[in-house]
Amino acid sequence: MTRSPLLTALFHPVNLSMLGLTMAAGLCSAWWLAPFGFVFWLGMVFMVARDPGLQMTFSRQNRQPLAQRFQTRFDRLDRARFSIFNAMAQSPNPALRKAVEPVQDALDDLVDHAYQLCLRLTAMDNNYSIQLVSSNFDDEIAKMQKNVETAQDENSKNEFKAALLSIQARQTQLKAVGALLARYEAQLTGTSSAVDGLVTKVVSFQGRDAKLVSEKIPELLQGIQTEQNELKQFDADLEKSSLI
Repeated sequence: MTRSPLLTALFHPVNLSMLGLTMAAGLCSAWWLAPFGFVFWLGMVFMVARDPGLQMTFSRQNRQPLAQRFQTRFDRLDRARFSIFNAMAQSPNPALRKAVEPVQDALDDLVDHAYQLCLRLTAMDNNYSIQLVSSNFDDEIAKMQKNVETAQDENSKNEFKAALLSIQARQTQLKAVGALLARYEAQLTGTSSAVDGLVTKVVSFQGRDAKLVSEKIPELLQGIQTEQNELKQFDADLEKSSLI
């Protein structure tokens, strides 16, 4: 686990040097300059800690692992976000960086939302995988059906019927969980592909007039919002589902 942005800023060599010079000046020279030095040092720490690249890297390295079916697709989505950030960070045109900033913000929200859903479904996927391995519904159902047919009395038959219904209900529920997980896997794949296309468009903005780029931004934002709306719809469907 990596250091937080604040700790990284506090231990940054330049900031440490500034703190040392401030303390030395306060002790060996004009003590009344020390408060101004400390204020300046705090400002430097704040600037480093607020660095977007540092915050994104910290967030990325401290995420919990996801189910494999989601991890590779989410990583692809996250890499696309970093590609846009890096492309704009390297741009010498501040007006262009400002124009693309709303796209970066919207993409940050989309990636965070996708991650929270992945995290939530990872627990469900783990349980699904365990049940899938440990359960043999066809054999259990066949056995209960035979017990129902060969039961010697009505009470035993009713108990076997209840057990049969319970096994069938578990099988139906497990199939529904599998379908839900597969649906989100497909949705995440589609979102990653859509964002990959967005990266290509943003990278093509390099060297273009910022005013012309600004005219293209609403279209990109609409594309991100479409993906966000689909995630929200999945959220709503998940809340209404009897599987949670």
